[in-house]
Amino acid sequence: MVKALVSIVLGLSLAAPVIAAAPPQPKAAVQPKPAKPEWTELTPAQQTVLAPLKDDWKELDTLRRAKWVKVAKAYPKMKPEQQQRLQAQMKDWAKLTPEQRRVARENYKTIKKLPPEKREQVKAQWQQYQQSLAPKVEPATDSSATTTSQ
Repeated sequence: MVKALVSIVLGLSLAAPVIAAAPPQPKAAVQPKPAKPEWTELTPAQQTVLAPLKDDWKELDTLRRAKWVKVAKAYPKMKPEQQQRLQAQMKDWAKLTPEQRRVARENYKTIKKLPPEKREQVKAQWQQYQQSLAPKVEPATDSSATTTSQ
């Protein structure tokens, strides 16, 4: 019996390096599930609301698509000002490069972690910055006041 155990241990010790050196068996290729819903699966109303994202839709994963579909469903209940703001934001978002979007997401996550008073401070600074970018409107001069009587 000892002889049998010794031969098993010896056989395994000699086979181990051969087994370890053998190339791993290829696993069956796992096809990732396509993100849902496809653009064509959206209702016409959803496609209209999400039109600024149409070119990027194929790049969005299922989770992001679901979030946008949820936004599109809430859209009819929004006030006109909210709808306009959402459309403008989607158009701006669609213009960003993938890197700019990544940075924007990181910044959003960072700001969300701030205490409320710090968030308000950042918001106020952002609004000041936005106002500084707005074009300055010169007051219109009244041309009738500057004409001389002849």
